[in-house]
Amino acid sequence: MKFKRLINKSKETRRKYEYYLSLGYSEHAAKVLSVVTYGDEKLVFLIKQLGRKNVMEELYAWLHERKEGTPEEAIEAFYEEKHPRPKYEEERGLGCSGAGIMASVRASSRVFSRRVAAKKAAPSLAVQKNMMMCCDACEEAAPAPWMAGGSDDDVDELMGALSTDSYEPIEEKDAKNVFTSPTSTFRMTTSNASMGIVFNQIRSGRRVNMDEVRIEEVLNYFDYDAESPKDAKFAICTELMEKKGNKKILFIDAQAAKEKKEHQNIILLLDTSGSMCSNDEVTQEAIATVFSKLKTGDRISLVTYSTKDHTYFKGFEIQDEQSKEDLMGIVLGIEIEGCTYGSAGINTAYDIGEKFYKPDWNNQVILITDGDLNFGITDKHGLKGLIEKKKKSNLFLSVIGTGLYNYKDDNLEVLAKHGNGTYCVVNNLDDVDESVNRRFIALTNIVAKDVKAQVEFNPRFVKSYRLLGYENRQLNHEDFKNDKVISEPYGSGGHGIALYELEMNEEENPAASSDLKYQKPVLTNSDELGSVSIRYKEPLSDKSSQVETAVYNTNHSTQNIQLAYFLYCLSEKLRGSDKLDEYDEQFLDVMITSEFYKNFSGANKEKLEMLLDAYKRNEE
Repeated sequence: MKFKRLINKSKETRRKYEYYLSLGYSEHAAKVLSVVTYGDEKLVFLIKQLGRKNVMEELYAWLHERKEGTPEEAIEAFYEEKHPRPKYEEERGLGCSGAGIMASVRASSRVFSRRVAAKKAAPSLAVQKNMMMCCDACEEAAPAPWMAGGSDDDVDELMGALSTDSYEPIEEKDAKNVFTSPTSTFRMTTSNASMGIVFNQIRSGRRVNMDEVRIEEVLNYFDYDAESPKDAKFAICTELMEKKGNKKILFIDAQAAKEKKEHQNIILLLDTSGSMCSNDEVTQEAIATVFSKLKTGDRISLVTYSTKDHTYFKGFEIQDEQSKEDLMGIVLGIEIEGCTYGSAGINTAYDIGEKFYKPDWNNQVILITDGDLNFGITDKHGLKGLIEKKKKSNLFLSVIGTGLYNYKDDNLEVLAKHGNGTYCVVNNLDDVDESVNRRFIALTNIVAKDVKAQVEFNPRFVKSYRLLGYENRQLNHEDFKNDKVISEPYGSGGHGIALYELEMNEEENPAASSDLKYQKPVLTNSDELGSVSIRYKEPLSDKSSQVETAVYNTNHSTQNIQLAYFLYCLSEKLRGSDKLDEYDEQFLDVMITSEFYKNFSGANKEKLEMLLDAYKRNEE
């Protein structure tokens, strides 16, 4: 088998090969990982026959000698030689483990993945129904053998009916009067998961819906020009831009310091239930990326869960680069099948994490899943209780979500928030590179927890305000200083972006008597438009600290606020919202028709191009 020909056969395979090389894997390992994907029972069988030691080199040598054109053909031929199909089917049957069923689905999903990469089209009717049918025993994806072919033209109509994705509903908020509501309080977040979900919808040819677009997470996904604090935990940057008439846009960036502990104790918790078969390639890339970041002396454990949980290794100490390739060899020997007993896997992962816990290390569980739990604890209330109990161990839980058709975002939000961890979504190699590779330190090194923001406005200048986004993260005024009210964590160097639309007073208003900063008569003549306060706890502390900065009524705008405002307008369009006014529409039109958005720095341009594609599709 000619690896060079296989790798150069498609841009996608070439990109994977180059990515694995960039992570530090050897040439042989990068070749194997770019053409072979974990999860298939026939690959598991082959690895058992070859021997489980030095798997990468053994697989490379074996594939190199085979005459078949692809690894799939070679593995299939070997399996048939050693394990005839009739006997296999009699033994396996169509029970809950559903290996035969899942193999069919996995084949369909891989065909779909290749079609999407080539055509950026949605799957055919047949593939969709194969992916969405369920096994009565465990509600995992299974094929519908009675289903005939279909057309891609049926996609839009069918996806609404067949999709089992679930999200917390979003209800947009109206502006608030400063006299009656002088403070705006919310859970500050660095999460960018919504952007990963939106990108997945775009690539799949699916329409983006309101509940999938959390504006604050779209804003957080992009890069802004801000320096991390050096002598403090947080730096707060604000900008103010004239909108039209008596309206302005306020931009807030709460940036965390960069901190990295010397060693890692990571427990990788991997969902290997049947519904993960369509995500096997991207999951493998995410796992390989996590392994590549480990240094000599770090400890890594791997727990999988499906119908049962299984521990493949625990407290493994990294010695060198070869150690990581050996671990990836073990991953290739994992089979995807069965139901989803996630709570059992969580319990096992935390038990292992506690066993190898070291106070001065980063101690973290990283969960990779689509969030579909159908066995054990499955409801959000139960998951919240489980994680609240487990986080007392001082281990943090971060989530890497992945999924095409059966994605349970609402479950994963609960797990990450209550587990004091971060949350991202990956569904192709670009996502993995952005959210796991480039932002690994923010994913794994938690520098603050229960981060809250409170903005107080001066009624002398501001008549009303509307927080753009954060609909499901709003808090009461008194929650800000109540340390029993939890919020969300910050990873190292992470940033949280917030935007406000302000309606300014046409004439200065006198202040009323109050215990708030800008409602006291003595401060009537203050030039401050408002103030931004950030409250947070150290990762292992139960007491909060607070930082604050003033916002002056002076227009100051850079590309930061222009980018954030543009993203807000696009997000509202994707939502199908009616919140944009005439000036918002004009701003959006000018940014697009003049192609000014191409002036934004770094990788922002490419990400914006994808968003614009989705916007144009929604407008059609």
